[in-house]
Amino acid sequence: MARAWEVPGLRGRARFREAAGRVILTRWAEMWSYRDGTELAEDIEELHAMRVSSRRLRAAMDAFEGAFPPKSFRRHLRQVKEITDVLGDARDLDVAIEGLTALLPGMAEDERPGVEGLIARYREDRAREQPRIVALFTRIDDERFAKRLDRYVGEHTGIRLATLKPRPPEA
Repeated sequence: MARAWEVPGLRGRARFREAAGRVILTRWAEMWSYRDGTELAEDIEELHAMRVSSRRLRAAMDAFEGAFPPKSFRRHLRQVKEITDVLGDARDLDVAIEGLTALLPGMAEDERPGVEGLIARYREDRAREQPRIVALFTRIDDERFAKRLDRYVGEHTGIRLATLKPRPPEA
């Protein structure tokens, strides 16, 4: 599983709003860093890492909801929830395919066709999920969600990505 990024400048005495900005923007940058790998769909671990990061972002947004005006905050949270949900649908299929494929070597020959058929169906379902992911990412880009989130968080917390500069953990 992908390690969570350290939140730059987060100290124990940080004000609630400042902490909110630092944590939310770091979690956004962490999640979005897996975008290209998730879009390519060559390694299921990229999607897994993005989904885990999206769940961290959602948890942070839930924890810091009080730092923002409720109505406008909910719009941003809904977008993040949609990302998590769309990734979750694909991830569930990846896990099922991987698990069933691992069972095949130990199965009797007469049992294999049914499981192989199920794997094939799940692979078809998973292939249909990928365009949904790509379309979601395209819409996020078209709507400039990342810039809007950065600006929104900055307006309410004083923290912006350009000055925060979150980075992935050292390997």
